[in-house]
Amino acid sequence: MKILGLIVEYNPFHNGHIYHIQKAQSLDQFDYTIAVMSSSFVQRGEPAIIDKWKRSQIAIEYGVDLVIELPFVYACQSADYFAKGAIELLAKIGVTDICFGSENGDISTFINIAQTLFENQESYDSYVQQAMKKGLRYADACNQALQNIMHQEIKTPNDLLGLSYVKEIIAHHYPITPHCFLRTNTYHGLDLKHIASASAIRHAIKNHLDFAHTLPHFELYQNDLYFMEDFFPYLRYQILTTPPYELKQYHMVDEGLEHLLYKSIHHCQSMNELIDSLSSKRYTRPRISRMFIHILMKNTKEDIQEAMHLDYLRILAMNERGRKYLSLIKKTCPYTLVTNFSKHRHPALDMELKATRLLSLLSSSPQDFIQKEFSHIPLIQTFDL
Repeated sequence: MKILGLIVEYNPFHNGHIYHIQKAQSLDQFDYTIAVMSSSFVQRGEPAIIDKWKRSQIAIEYGVDLVIELPFVYACQSADYFAKGAIELLAKIGVTDICFGSENGDISTFINIAQTLFENQESYDSYVQQAMKKGLRYADACNQALQNIMHQEIKTPNDLLGLSYVKEIIAHHYPITPHCFLRTNTYHGLDLKHIASASAIRHAIKNHLDFAHTLPHFELYQNDLYFMEDFFPYLRYQILTTPPYELKQYHMVDEGLEHLLYKSIHHCQSMNELIDSLSSKRYTRPRISRMFIHILMKNTKEDIQEAMHLDYLRILAMNERGRKYLSLIKKTCPYTLVTNFSKHRHPALDMELKATRLLSLLSSSPQDFIQKEFSHIPLIQTFDL
């Protein structure tokens, strides 16, 4: 069988994602399409603008057969960890091919770079460490190391993620063939074209601009929208009531950041102001934002390490084809297939529930929002939100 895998966030699901699904499916005669999707929070350190159930249902409507959850422990991380979790889960569920959009558009470039770095891992790691000691951000340090070894650059977010996917495939010898295609827009552009960037659409939603032509199901973006800045009062309370020696136990609070946090929170009046006060040559805004989410959830460094050892695949949504595929692989899949939240225990699932509870603080019906973790039925017969 040929199984297509997509690594997605759908934050929000827009016309470009429809193009991505159709373009990827046109590469070969695939039997099934499986997407692994970030859950309540996304890689850049923000809550998903609408909940994962709605996003996964839209994916099923537009051609995906099965949506599995990328657990919070991997979703809200740097590109390398994000890729590690996503590729691992796709490999365990039997995906044979993956396809991603990139600014480069040439998969041979990614394969060549990933293979060279794998063969020169010690030198690469050394260059990265040296660059970070000089104060460079991790992504910039990686790019400088790449220049030193191959005289090439990978700078844009989608290309960095794509390279991370290919590195994971090569490092673990996964039987997965990677593909990519050229993106149709810039990842940070704010133009509201027919195919607009997710950043542009989120900006339009937040600022009450007309974005209806950029995505399906415009009606879903009228109520219960989730934005990072709305967590500021909770974050402020958390930092003010937590001693610095406890703050530094939380994931990503490193190198004295606990003291800077405690100092900054006294004079900052908004989330953006606080992020700006901490951003630097070393720490990007997404990195700071991810740290805030871990502080809000009180995730210690030990919690994260424990939760990363996955042994399950959680199903968010599927159509009848997806259900057929699950029945085919349930005896051979090395991971437990979870459709009922309460029937499998794992630290990553406990953390997932904690993330849901955090996001419920912004919901108009918090108890119903939390209850969906236990009562949601993943089989989608018709599209009815």
